[in-house]
Amino acid sequence: MSKVTARVSNYIRTKGINLSKISRDTGISYTALYDSLMNDERKRDLRDEEFLEVCGFLGVDPRDFASDRGV
Repeated sequence: MSKVTARVSNYIRTKGINLSKISRDTGISYTALYDSLMNDERKRDLRDEEFLEVCGFLGVDPRDFASDRGV
């Protein structure tokens, strides 16, 4: 899993944000989100467009996930 995807995953887990809501609001399939953000065995990275959609949903600048000092 990429560091950026891991940071997004950690952010979502820490904030307790519901993946079903993200899926409904962004149009990204729940399975893709789950495999990227919650399924530790799958290690699927978010696709570029998925990453940007998730950041838009979260209201977070994508650059904030570029380093550990971000969100």
